[in-house]
Amino acid sequence: MSAPAAFVLWRHSLRRIRATLVGLALLLAAFQFLLTQVAAYLVRHSAFGELSLLMPDFVRSIAGPSIVAFMSFTGVVALGYFHPMVIAAVVALAIAIGSEPAAEVESRFVDLTLARDLTRGAVVARTAGVLVAADGFVLALMSLGTTAGLACCAPAEIPAPGARVIASLAISLGSVMICWGGVTMAIASITRRRAVAGASVGVAALAAFLLDYLGRAWDPARSISVVSPFHYFEPTALIMGGSLNTADVAVLVGIGVAGAALAWAIFARRDI
Repeated sequence: MSAPAAFVLWRHSLRRIRATLVGLALLLAAFQFLLTQVAAYLVRHSAFGELSLLMPDFVRSIAGPSIVAFMSFTGVVALGYFHPMVIAAVVALAIAIGSEPAAEVESRFVDLTLARDLTRGAVVARTAGVLVAADGFVLALMSLGTTAGLACCAPAEIPAPGARVIASLAISLGSVMICWGGVTMAIASITRRRAVAGASVGVAALAAFLLDYLGRAWDPARSISVVSPFHYFEPTALIMGGSLNTADVAVLVGIGVAGAALAWAIFARRDI
């Protein structure tokens, strides 16, 4: 395999998604920056107590003691790292990247790729590299937006989340993206249509998210919710002052790596 050819393929893939990637990263960075302004505004107007009173009782019972963390300066600042819409956005990006092998088979672009000094494994490795690069880029801009907002506008009298907390939140969210990107690569390696791979993983991600939600809110579902990758996504503990659970991150990243390895093994032998 030619290293220059592999790099050209990797760069070509990044170029294809650059508009979506940069647009999403800037949007999430701006959202994080503005959340620091919202948190500062709530502090200045002593509004956190009012927000807690406005929350319905059933929401308080589901959230439990963690609701105290959410209704705090750190909780509002960190909202972008666990908001369902942000999670959906980064998972959608991971699915779009991970389904690239299926898209290239469908469009027959893979024929042109393999006509060069490249192996099938290089095609899968390229997608994994793009996924990691995109993950790092999005989370770096989000962290930059958070840090910039805290530096310019955080009230001096309120303890702000430190670099460790921000980095831990970013790593936790990033592991979710790696997980679903790897799962998508595995599905994309056995199908000829990108829409099939993307839709299948999208439905699976939604089902996993809902299963985890039920497990947190309903005791009978708690024992089976452990099969959901989102069960290992715990930003609440970080907001409440806990440390990053490396075991949870390892599970999510491990699922992603296993998916990528499976994709490599299948794609190397499939009929394209």
